[in-house]
Amino acid sequence: MSAETLKDFLIGLCFILAEVLIFQHLSLFGATPDPLILYLLWMAMKYDRIKLVLFAAALGLIQDALFDFWGLHMFAKTLMCFAFFNFVKQRKEGRLLLWQIFLVITVAAIFHNLIFLGLSSFIEAYTTGFIPIIFILGNSLYTALLGAMLFIFKGN
Repeated sequence: MSAETLKDFLIGLCFILAEVLIFQHLSLFGATPDPLILYLLWMAMKYDRIKLVLFAAALGLIQDALFDFWGLHMFAKTLMCFAFFNFVKQRKEGRLLLWQIFLVITVAAIFHNLIFLGLSSFIEAYTTGFIPIIFILGNSLYTALLGAMLFIFKGN
């Protein structure tokens, strides 16, 4: 593993820790963002598909360990990275507008959350007080809003 790859993996761990320590306590109407989705979409511009999928699997497994879901985040993030790799890679050269960034992140997060919700329904990971529309749309829009703010603050 090269130093650059190790650095990117440690940054991914920081995104997971930020979600556990900060973003889980900043819920809006029951919706919480998933900053690891943002990081994995950004990594799609940097690495090839195999390395990205391995990153998503490893970081998703660590996220599963912290949230006690064991495999749900790993599978959902790996499938999301596999599905959106070509789309993100093709847009690497062109500069996207803010609404385009927001739309791409929203669609990727909805895809991730649908996979996650579908898998969790088989193992009954959530209790009866869970509202699926908040999870799918609320979490996705909150994640896209966080990604748009990061895009604005990143600058050129």
